[in-house]
Amino acid sequence: MGVPKVLTILGQTDAGKAKLSEALCKVCGETIKGQKKESNFYLKIYGFNYKDTPFYLLTTPGDENFLGEVKWALKVSDAAILVVDSSNPIKYQTIRVFEMAKEMGVPLFIFINKIDEEKSNFGQTICDLQDNLEILQVPVVYIFEGQPNNLLVDLVEDKAILEKGNKIEYIDYPENVKHRVSTLRENLIETAAEGKDELIEKYLDTGSLTKEEILEGLKLGLANNKIALIFAGAAKPGIGVSVFLEYLYHFVPSYELVRTRIEADEKSSGFIFKTIIDPFAGKLSYGRVFAGSFFSDNTIFTSNGKEEKYTQIFVPRGDGLQQVKEVKEGEVIVFAKVDGLYTGITFSKNPKFKPIALPELPSPMITMAIHPETRADEDKISGALVKIKEEDPSIIFTRDEETKELLISGLGVLHIEKTIEKLREKFGVKVKLSTPKIPYRETIKKAVHGVIYRHKKQSGGRGQFAEVHFNIFPLERGKGFEFLETLTGMNVPRNYVPAVEKGVREAMERGPLAGFPVVDVKVQFYDGKSHEVDSSDLAFKIAAIHCFRKGVEQANPVLLEPYVEMEIYVPDETVGDVVGDLNSRRGRVLGIEKDKKMTKISAVVPMAEVQNYVVSLQGFTGGRGYFISRFSHYEEAPPFVAEKVIAERKSQMEAAKEE
Repeated sequence: MGVPKVLTILGQTDAGKAKLSEALCKVCGETIKGQKKESNFYLKIYGFNYKDTPFYLLTTPGDENFLGEVKWALKVSDAAILVVDSSNPIKYQTIRVFEMAKEMGVPLFIFINKIDEEKSNFGQTICDLQDNLEILQVPVVYIFEGQPNNLLVDLVEDKAILEKGNKIEYIDYPENVKHRVSTLRENLIETAAEGKDELIEKYLDTGSLTKEEILEGLKLGLANNKIALIFAGAAKPGIGVSVFLEYLYHFVPSYELVRTRIEADEKSSGFIFKTIIDPFAGKLSYGRVFAGSFFSDNTIFTSNGKEEKYTQIFVPRGDGLQQVKEVKEGEVIVFAKVDGLYTGITFSKNPKFKPIALPELPSPMITMAIHPETRADEDKISGALVKIKEEDPSIIFTRDEETKELLISGLGVLHIEKTIEKLREKFGVKVKLSTPKIPYRETIKKAVHGVIYRHKKQSGGRGQFAEVHFNIFPLERGKGFEFLETLTGMNVPRNYVPAVEKGVREAMERGPLAGFPVVDVKVQFYDGKSHEVDSSDLAFKIAAIHCFRKGVEQANPVLLEPYVEMEIYVPDETVGDVVGDLNSRRGRVLGIEKDKKMTKISAVVPMAEVQNYVVSLQGFTGGRGYFISRFSHYEEAPPFVAEKVIAERKSQMEAAKEE
């Protein structure tokens, strides 16, 4: 068996990624069962053998909402194929996935697709790629549009390509393209020579290299991420696919390169890069084996500290699976119904091993609240969310302890919509979405002294009595709460102090303006009165609650709103529009700086103003912009904002009382 090869298929939506994967499978005699025409929103895995060498294709979604899938695929791949549509302009998604591959050190092939279509413009596509991708691009198979049957030329062989089914024949090319071919081939040989010192010396001495030397030099340049190799073709009719596959066979680096890159254990290890959970068939865990072989009916150890037994194992074949007894080093393995295996888990035959680091996933850009529609949905949702998270770790579920809302965070609206669709169709859980509640706070602006409250209740038998005296002070923003006891004398026994502090903390949970938590206050408990019979912890707690509320109302209470810190990445030409939009959202721009081919805008913005910001940003930037956000701090809300929020909150509280 040859060295297994794993390739990530990248590209924008409708570039022809799935068609290329299917065409490569068909060349090798594999059947494609699922002939779906709609776009894939999750990783799809194909497998075939070519010249006794296993190939696995990890075909990624073309939408920016699913970049997490791209990261998982690149993590385990020997190389990537960037599929580019020659009949349409290059979109930013193409540039972004290229940059991801480059950052992760994954060698790159470029397959310029759809050269058979009327709108195809191969030359313009080459120019656009050179303008946008920061890597030396070297054509290996070139197309001369306008020639009879769109002439394909193999620059290594220095011949035109004649395809008969899956068979390749080489013929002489016409005289009228000879000069152009000569120039292209000279560039190819020069690039190959730069791959190795010995090749440079020979090229300088003789001015030429053999075919084997050209292949060796190009392979070295590719493996070192110095060059990207370009091929022309059309996946749907199969043009150029057989030639492309032959070069993949020669050029794709050994899995030892990726094993070194991700620092995998060299004795026995593998990494789960995709989990698919079917309500009927169960869980399928796709992993790549980096060291050792794995046999059916055996035991593995996982990076979450578990020992797992498994029975059946599979390998991808076509767009399906084939059951096998053994999966060897470098291959893709599929475990069936193993609970402890999910995306991001390292597995091994040995109990002690070094876990493989997880890829850095894109940051969520939108958060929504989800509400189960029925009691039955509420009962099922917890288990369903665990399974969703195992399939797609880039989707994040959290419970807001303050608002009690269940939140879902994703890369965009479509990411969340597809997750909700999956919840409904795969796990039978129906939910509704809403905009999350903003966690406002309340605080005070001035100190008040001598706030006194007496709690007295007498209704036969033992009564309740407690009196507390407070000074209340504002604290710096972010300081939280400070309780200071400065009692003198024996007016209040010290054993009641904890009850007073507890009462203050309880009162802070609901402020006087709109019932939001009170923060950044200092309470000094300096005096009070007690009764030797009627005083109790409960009485002092009640007195503290009322005293605090009374004092806060006198201390000029104000509403605080949360701000988020944002790093927004946009094309240069959209900076003005984006900054103007941030200003209209009451944001403050902190800085603007160049970041590779994008501009990074740093800003702080009220959280309430950017809840659906991803939609606006993609509108301004044509889908090219993205951002990272994190909580920053609280600030006093302007009067017009505070009035609106307080009115809405009081309306909600009154409606809740009526219910």
